[in-house]
Amino acid sequence: MSIITENPKSARRADAKLLRDAMPDELRAQNSKSICQKVTTMASFGLCDIILCYAPLGSEVDVLPIAKDALERGKTVGFPVCDKESGEMEFYSVTSLDELEDGGMFGEKIPPKSEERLITPTRDTMIIMPGLLFDKHGRRIGYGGGYYDKYIRRHDALFYSSMTIGVAYSAFLSDIPIPYSDHDISCAIVVTEKKVNFVRKIEKAPKREVRQRHYKPLIDSEGNPAKQPHRDFYNADYVSPDEGKYKKPSAKDLT
Repeated sequence: MSIITENPKSARRADAKLLRDAMPDELRAQNSKSICQKVTTMASFGLCDIILCYAPLGSEVDVLPIAKDALERGKTVGFPVCDKESGEMEFYSVTSLDELEDGGMFGEKIPPKSEERLITPTRDTMIIMPGLLFDKHGRRIGYGGGYYDKYIRRHDALFYSSMTIGVAYSAFLSDIPIPYSDHDISCAIVVTEKKVNFVRKIEKAPKREVRQRHYKPLIDSEGNPAKQPHRDFYNADYVSPDEGKYKKPSAKDLT
């Protein structure tokens, strides 16, 4: 006779959702703003070319300011569309947040689906992940569908990336380890309104490089695409935890 045991995440999932839904709207908005500011000032955000975001639902962290900032910097911004039958998720690009429309499987807003908008993650892709609860090892409890876990496993560029970002209010960063299975994916970084929590070692980009990426014009004075500066002193690669510490560029590397 087989013994059916309850999923150890279920009780914590329900408790976290009740607690998060009870957070005052004003406090939730204030904390969301702080989280977004921390993400958009990260070196990796300045250097990445693609941002995979999400349209917040209910009491989730509102990360739309991150998407708006990325669009203004000329980055590719994508939002997810989940398919219940296949249990899979894809991201499709938008050029404006106004393109998001009703119709998501969970009631969230989604982007228009088309082959031209379908995003394939690269090594310069950052993914922003929602969740009900995170721990300091980057483990997360979502809504139980496993969509993000399966999506990241399908793409090596994300599976080995240091730019998988979990966002949560600080009250939902658990000191108690979250139950973990072989199918679960951990975040490289968990950002709360209080702190950026690095789970894996990542490189720090030179400030000069981030400034160049942040302030580069998208169009010139005549309205044509601006010529982008050639970057030859730093290739914006991200190291894995076992590749050692980042070596600060010497003066000659910057000339």
